[in-house]
Amino acid sequence: MIARALIALAMLLLAPSLVHAQDESIARRAMPVRFEAGAAHVDAEASDLADAALRRRLSSGLPQTLVTRVYAFQGESTTPIAIGVRSCRITHDPWGLTYRVQIQTESSDRSETMRSVEQVIDACLDLRALRVGRARDWAPSRGQSVWLAAIVELNPLSPDTVHRIRRWLARPDGAGVEGDAFFGSFVSLFVNRRIGEAERTIRYRSAAEVRVP
Repeated sequence: MIARALIALAMLLLAPSLVHAQDESIARRAMPVRFEAGAAHVDAEASDLADAALRRRLSSGLPQTLVTRVYAFQGESTTPIAIGVRSCRITHDPWGLTYRVQIQTESSDRSETMRSVEQVIDACLDLRALRVGRARDWAPSRGQSVWLAAIVELNPLSPDTVHRIRRWLARPDGAGVEGDAFFGSFVSLFVNRRIGEAERTIRYRSAAEVRVP
């Protein structure tokens, strides 16, 4: 399985993009944004992923992983100017009737105990003020309009993918987006639905552009 995943990743890195990342077939949703200390904080939700099947999975006792990635783009460029990531690893304890949720972002890594699947869904699929990039990522785009796109995945199938996401989240603060081929390669996932890295995936972009202050 790892070998197949690595081959798929190589295809993503090498294959030319056949469709522009702003393809009109991509669903559009409201993605409220506010800027604090020069960086964007974005609301991103994918509650439609939380159907009966997902609720059963979350309560099965087997670890489940939900990963949200939010990208910011400027104009016609297919290279993101900033990226924000939130990863949730959920394990249900059927004896204690609780959920242990490990939540990772760029700036934090914490574990929480939750009492209901609704709490888990709210924490992992209804994100509020996810920081996307740092002030220095946004500085060159001041006064310009940008648009946002999100990928929400249930259980990325490749252990290598999960490892690289966690390694990226734990990187030193000095490591930026520029030159990050791994995350840049995922731009094609917005428009190439033949390549699946997860059991289920939701993709959408912002309904409107936002001006960087």
